Amino acid sequence: MVSRSSATWLGCVQRNCCLTLCNFSIPEELEFQYGRVNLLLLKILEPARQDESIQRIAVHLCNALVCQVDNHHKEAVGKMGFVKTMLNLIQKKLQDRMCDQVMEFSWSALWNITDETPDNCQMFLNCRGMSLFLDCLKEFPDKQELHRNMLGLLGNVAEVRALRPQLLTPQFISVFRQENVHCLDLLDSKADGIEVSYNACGVLSHIVFDGPEAWGMEEPLRDTVMDKMMAAIQSWDVTSRRNINYRSFEPILRLLPQSIAPVSQHWATWALFNLVSVYPSKYCPLLVKEGGIVLLEKVLELQTSHEETKDMARYDLTY
Repeated sequence: MVSRSSATWLGCVQRNCCLTLCNFSIPEELEFQYGRVNLLLLKILEPARQDESIQRIAVHLCNALVCQVDNHHKEAVGKMGFVKTMLNLIQKKLQDRMCDQVMEFSWSALWNITDETPDNCQMFLNCRGMSLFLDCLKEFPDKQELHRNMLGLLGNVAEVRALRPQLLTPQFISVFRQENVHCLDLLDSKADGIEVSYNACGVLSHIVFDGPEAWGMEEPLRDTVMDKMMAAIQSWDVTSRRNINYRSFEPILRLLPQSIAPVSQHWATWALFNLVSVYPSKYCPLLVKEGGIVLLEKVLELQTSHEETKDMARYDLTY
């Protein structure tokens, strides 16, 4: 058993070490010890009860370390127990009925580490991540930043086709509709600008993209959900400045040349229109580099594409 004085001394050392790490440019200046630093931070976050300030700094550092690294690094950190550690922190905060920076940073870190990393998305589902998502929505219905982070993460999960069937449950899909039991309406949410509504629609765009055969639910009806998605998209201001950063358009582009879910195509075209018009110097080169021009031209050729979708595609092609 560790004495109180020893625990206090250890806490001081951990806090000072974390504060020192905050002075580095992350992750660039820690690249040479990337794995070791992550292991140490996860070790600090292991105890069920931890000094609040140490916990907050350590989670912030964990989030920063997985924010701008390649998928190889994310997969390696995932195998260290990163996903499970973040979910344990969320579970503890949920038990305490507390939505603080640790809770929000933990969901943000999960959003970052699952980005284009299917193995980490699978870990999230295996560790009861969906149950925690639903419980957090129920417990914290007014926490806008929390909702944005959680839906960003679920957008990453929904991009993995093999995992989408695990999202197709009435309990999950109902949280996007006004009739759900928690009185939330994530598609119509005006929280954090358009970000919550946009992320909610992104999750559903990938799910309905699998077609009516994959839906497999009597309620809610797929057509009803798609109508609600279209209404939400039409309510957004296409000149909105965004609190989001895309490293690749690939998950969006795959929704363009298809007719099985026109609303998914509409969401994808809107997303590109918004990003290339508001941030042309950043996203126009990315659109060209990843073959988006050819795919947008195919949208114009499809008879199933909505006229409004085609109009946005034409605008995209002019940038």
